[in-house]
Amino acid sequence: MNKKPELLAPAGDYDSLVAAVQNGADAVYFGGSAFSARGYADNFPDHNLGEAIDYAHLYGVRVYVTVNTLIKENEFPQAMDFLAELCNRGVDAVIVQDIGLLAACRSHLTQLPVHASTQMTVHNTESVKLLGQYGVKRVVLSREMSLGEIADLNDNTDMELEVFVHGALCISYSGQCLMSSIIGGRSGNRGYCAQPCRRQYSLSCDGEIVAAGYLLSPKDLCAARLIPELVAAGVDSFKIEGRMKRPEYVGGVVSIYRKLIDRCFADPTKFHVAESEIRYLEQLFNRGFTSAYLEGGTRDMMGTVSPGNQGIPIGTVVGIGRYMDRAVVFLEEDLAVGDGIVSQAGDGEKIGVIYRTGRQEKSVSGGDTIEIPFSGRLGEGDVLYRTLDSCQIKQLQQTYTSAAPQRKIPVSMRLEARLDLPLSLSVDDRDCNTVSLHSDYVVEAAKGKAASEKQLGKQLAKLGNTVFDPASISIEMDEGIFVPVGVLNDLRNDAVDLLQKKRTELYYRECSKPSLESVDSSAASNTNPLLCVAVSSVEDAEAAVAAGADVIYFAGLHMPSVDEIAIVKKQCQSYGTSLYLSTPRIIKNGDMKDLFWLLEEARECSGLLVANMGMVKILSERQIPFVTDTPLNIFNHHSCIFLKNLGARGVTASAELTLDELGKIADGCIGLECIVEGNFEVMVSEYCPLSHTSGCSDSCHEATSVLVDRKGYSFPLKTDEHCRMHLLNSRGLSMLDYLEDVIATGVSAIRIEARWESPGDIGSLVGLYRQYLDGRAGTKKMRAGKKYTTGHFYRGVL
Repeated sequence: MNKKPELLAPAGDYDSLVAAVQNGADAVYFGGSAFSARGYADNFPDHNLGEAIDYAHLYGVRVYVTVNTLIKENEFPQAMDFLAELCNRGVDAVIVQDIGLLAACRSHLTQLPVHASTQMTVHNTESVKLLGQYGVKRVVLSREMSLGEIADLNDNTDMELEVFVHGALCISYSGQCLMSSIIGGRSGNRGYCAQPCRRQYSLSCDGEIVAAGYLLSPKDLCAARLIPELVAAGVDSFKIEGRMKRPEYVGGVVSIYRKLIDRCFADPTKFHVAESEIRYLEQLFNRGFTSAYLEGGTRDMMGTVSPGNQGIPIGTVVGIGRYMDRAVVFLEEDLAVGDGIVSQAGDGEKIGVIYRTGRQEKSVSGGDTIEIPFSGRLGEGDVLYRTLDSCQIKQLQQTYTSAAPQRKIPVSMRLEARLDLPLSLSVDDRDCNTVSLHSDYVVEAAKGKAASEKQLGKQLAKLGNTVFDPASISIEMDEGIFVPVGVLNDLRNDAVDLLQKKRTELYYRECSKPSLESVDSSAASNTNPLLCVAVSSVEDAEAAVAAGADVIYFAGLHMPSVDEIAIVKKQCQSYGTSLYLSTPRIIKNGDMKDLFWLLEEARECSGLLVANMGMVKILSERQIPFVTDTPLNIFNHHSCIFLKNLGARGVTASAELTLDELGKIADGCIGLECIVEGNFEVMVSEYCPLSHTSGCSDSCHEATSVLVDRKGYSFPLKTDEHCRMHLLNSRGLSMLDYLEDVIATGVSAIRIEARWESPGDIGSLVGLYRQYLDGRAGTKKMRAGKKYTTGHFYRGVL
């Protein structure tokens, strides 16, 4: 069997940290007051961040701090200073999303281990190897990977692999979702996701509504039954999601997974998961459980009926009581005052009183028929669900509120008491930490009752509410001596305090404060930007080239044929237009080999447009020219330079930047490009609502499908050759009327994202931009109206 995996727990606040540690976590992850992808969690402000790190380290629990948001140019010095503080404080690693921050960290803080966040969308071997070259110690894999894909990756790299095993799922690939950002300016990449996936939508296909409900809301992941398979796949760390959850949830989930992992390694042949253990997890919180992508499918992963906690069924309504606000319920589970319940209609109630045979009861058992007040919607035959078990919560609260910790560190104590010599005490833990102290008191001969070995040992063992447990006590002493109890107590307490301090401070480092290079503003372009156009068909390419495009990016959600590439190549050559072939943003190991033919075709063109870190590595090694696309999330000039150093000819900025922020990056990045026109993708997912409602077929690709939200906004839905869902913005971006502001940023290229437009519209649109860039455009507004948006260029994101 492979090595025992780490159990990694979330901590959104200090109580959750204590709950995680006391219930058996091997490691914890949490964020500071800034740069954390859970901006709505309490997190840890600067004044007690160090205390939290020390608390975990006292128990030998590893600490990973999340610095996993995209970093704006003006935030970069502050982010690096924060990393330096974490380095000095001895965190075991930082979890990072921004590739510019990763590069700067590796250059300036080499002592600080770095883990690549799941927000980096890592899902293939080449991406892992590239990150390994830049000193990344561990990768948090995309949730969309199956057990087989994880095993394949493990077999082909030396990287530590971290995998989510429990908690909420994102429907989009993490790091690739702009939906919250576009709808309300709250960016998931910046830690402020508003969870639009948990809202109701209707799905329309060719004008007909084929489904409605919470169509983008997944169930919760539960991989408890797959622990042996995850171990066999080579997973190094089992990660629990939940920094927004209450401490009782954290403690409860950790306690179950702790038991299961230990059970698996005690005797793999007898590994099992009891139904009561699954029930315990369900009671803590569940939207329904699924193994999601781990077992290679998505059929049972969606919770389209409700986006909230489902609880567990506890009884059935069999009537209405003589008081009309009371429900008569036949119970299948125990119930108590203080429990939370919810009806099938979604109405909730906290139980304040229970009646059984006319008498009030504090608790009742399964099999009883009871009456409870209920003000919500309820009908005979309805099932009631318990969403909160007050007894379970009280028990779990004890694990993080009790003054006496339930997790103890074994220590060995050795006392030496010799006549006419100072009292000597040594305390050792099992991590090779030793403390030795001598008292000021010199041992004297007893004038009355002499000290005994039993009495001294009993006094030494009184470690009270400390974290230490006296696993062994040895005493070497002379006969007939006197040892004052107060002296022995002080010596013991001083030794314990010193050992506690030693256990935490051994993690500390001395890391120099990073000194970042200043931005060279001469890098900004002083000429008109190139006009780039992304298209998906031969006809689209011909229209764009004829209308004056300088650069064509060719290929949509489906790979073109060699013949189609040849036609577009010839067209571009006749106009002197550069041609780059496009590659997908999601490229799993099984897909990668199918793209190698495209690399050879690219050698006959200008190069490739790439949106995947693994493809960047391949092209860099093969010295094939490339431009990087928006999915790589370029938010600062450090990220830009990182890609430039790998050979990128051009770098496309994130769609979440303002014009001012864009200009600051352009100051330090030659070849910066931005998208100024078109419907860009706000989400990419392995899950497709079309295949799950009407069945997957070739006609999916041809149908006109949209998701419509509660406000009536329609988001076009496209599928690719792997049946992945690509959701587009409800309104098209257009900066045609504000192009002067874009040009003033100093970007080297602007792009029209025209993959979804008709050839006629593409020709007209490219022609308008060409006229403007050539100084032949008039002053009349050309794209006014609610049909278009200026995106984040003026409003920005949190």
